[in-house]
Amino acid sequence: MNTKKSKLLIIAMLYSIITLYILLSYNIVFAKEAVATFVTYTGQLSPAQLAVYDQIYAHANAYDDSMFTLEQHLTEDDFDLAINYFFYENPELYWLDTSYKYALNASNAVVKLQLNYLISPDDIKSCDALFESKLNAIITQAAALDTPIEQERFIHDYICSNTSYDENAPMNQSAFSALTSPTTVCAGYARAFQIACNRLSIPCYYVTGTSKGINHAWNIVYIDGKYYNVDITWDDVISESQNKPAYDYFNKSDAEFALDHTRSSHSMFLPTCD
Repeated sequence: MNTKKSKLLIIAMLYSIITLYILLSYNIVFAKEAVATFVTYTGQLSPAQLAVYDQIYAHANAYDDSMFTLEQHLTEDDFDLAINYFFYENPELYWLDTSYKYALNASNAVVKLQLNYLISPDDIKSCDALFESKLNAIITQAAALDTPIEQERFIHDYICSNTSYDENAPMNQSAFSALTSPTTVCAGYARAFQIACNRLSIPCYYVTGTSKGINHAWNIVYIDGKYYNVDITWDDVISESQNKPAYDYFNKSDAEFALDHTRSSHSMFLPTCD
């Protein structure tokens, strides 16, 4: 190889290295910005509320059904946010009832809490095995697909195909009902979708509000750099009435959802879906 060709080859290699460095740097910066803008329910809580949140998490995982003393005393409004945000962010705690009891002191601050459970300690091991097997069946099949949106659609379709809406469904506020039984309600749909998406590294929020005149729950997902609303409950109801898959409420904007959905104050801070 002559000197001229060697110089040209070196220049070309240097150009390629510099270009690759610039692209990698851009992607790293973009990724950091994307992560930085991802808000959480816990991110809205004060240090005192976070302390209570963490304490609830510890007692729930220990299956503690006693009336325990809170490390931080909160107003009822602040406590309401802490415990509800806890429920919204932890769908994997399927055995935990969303009903609970609390005690106030003379200043009307919440000082004690008692959690309720949907499954007895004797049954938790077998229920865990059932829950994880059903969830892993969805995740394994979805993970084999090429893109996040294909995976998301598979989860949506799987839940719709295997579940029906029934207000009398047992454990209907839990993901357990949507994944292990044939019936659930909006909370069960939304929590099952949330945990499956999150297991596949698809960021997914549990959203509360009203729809069609009733209290309701749905999801917000982060797909390909954008946020979208997803309501599996209404898609399932429509799909069963039409006897074919429905996507009327799949990956929609806030403007589209505003026709029959309104977020609650708990979920107002969640990302805008354009």
